Amino acid sequence: MKRILLASASIVAFAGAAAAEISFNGEAALGYNDTESVSETDDDDGFYWDAELGVTLSQELDNGLTAAATISVDLTDNEVDDFDMLADGYVLSLTSETAGLFFGDTDMAADLRWDGVSEMAHDGFSETDGETVLRGDFMAYGLNISLSGLVDDTTDGNVEPVGDTLDQYSVGVAGSFGAFEMSAAYQEKETDYSEAVAIDNGDYNPNEIFGISVGTAFAGADIDVAYAREEDAVTGDAEDSTGIEAAFPVGPVTLGAFYVAESDQDDGYGVAVDYVSGALTVSTAWENVDDSEDWAIEAGYDMGQGLNFYAGVADAGDDYYVATTYELAEGAQLLVSYGVDDNDDSEDEIGDPEYQEGTTVEVSFEF
Repeated sequence: MKRILLASASIVAFAGAAAAEISFNGEAALGYNDTESVSETDDDDGFYWDAELGVTLSQELDNGLTAAATISVDLTDNEVDDFDMLADGYVLSLTSETAGLFFGDTDMAADLRWDGVSEMAHDGFSETDGETVLRGDFMAYGLNISLSGLVDDTTDGNVEPVGDTLDQYSVGVAGSFGAFEMSAAYQEKETDYSEAVAIDNGDYNPNEIFGISVGTAFAGADIDVAYAREEDAVTGDAEDSTGIEAAFPVGPVTLGAFYVAESDQDDGYGVAVDYVSGALTVSTAWENVDDSEDWAIEAGYDMGQGLNFYAGVADAGDDYYVATTYELAEGAQLLVSYGVDDNDDSEDEIGDPEYQEGTTVEVSFEF
């Protein structure tokens, strides 16, 4: 299990304070899926089940700070052989009204504050997905500022640990100036971490990245402009993305569009139309990114009494689905869905919220 570097500090912080508040939450699901060929997909085959438990510990200290710890635990999962009940996520924090210190499975600074334009190729800041992060947040001059480092407490591939170090420092800033909103982010290049860890995380990016964005409202439309520059951590080659995105509401309809100029590939562009009126919701989108075309049409209808119906075609027509959900009671839901992935891509996600291929019947609970 991961070592918690702040354990001793947290013990001191909790000493002498008022009684702690402890809260619990959880999720559980039981379902059946009739998909037969799932060897290369994430779909479940036959009966499946899982349960998770979340625990939050918090208390206000005598000096005005709040100490907290959140832990999520997988209680059972049919997809894991020889399953042991281990914490798969935790965050320790010490916060005030204007600052905070966070340790664990928490967002990296650049990813937390960055707000760019859709489909930019070179704003792929590293995202936390199983790594351990140390991050500090504070407010200054109306800006939300974050600094973080990636904790490398792994081994060198043999047995001996390489030692606890901080890798890939990053910084993120976000704030408002009158009618304008801005964000800026930077992460340093880092090759030692990716070589030492041997993690299977597609969300980690070793490259150096800088980005800046500005948004405002003009003539009823929300407009965002962003620029990002990425330098390859190995070759040193640099490429950039410059994008603009706009959304314009017209009654129950919202029109959207984006355009991104890329230095090393074909430019990307796309449009979207969303309609929301009463019980009916319809979303349509079309885009062409690096000469690859994609489109989707998805709809939902609230039939009342806790019954909802969904249908859609996505992934340029290769995916389609129908689904219905029924609220059995507060926190309890029944899902029945049917999805098809015609191009048989194991990484595809059928619609939103990512239905499984084949027929699925599932009951889920939130506590």
